[in-house]
Amino acid sequence: MEKDLLGPNLKKLAIHKCSIEAIPPGGGIAAGIKFLTEPGWLAKSLKEAISWARASILTIRQAPEPNPWKDASEEEIAGEILRRLKQKK
Repeated sequence: MEKDLLGPNLKKLAIHKCSIEAIPPGGGIAAGIKFLTEPGWLAKSLKEAISWARASILTIRQAPEPNPWKDASEEEIAGEILRRLKQKK
């Protein structure tokens, strides 16, 4: 998979991060409206969320041994992060 292409798990992880930026805990509907109506904010937030997701995956890959995720794909690691986020809810 090319570096610029996003698989489904990576997309979901980035969207999850972006949704937290859009409506942070306690932000309410006003935060969501501001997020959606401010010019360029959505595109900027999505770009930053993708960078955040990739940085998180890199951090996991670089964790010290024993590291079962060292050679895993972005998609596998993103899927595991999403699974754990879902488990936490």
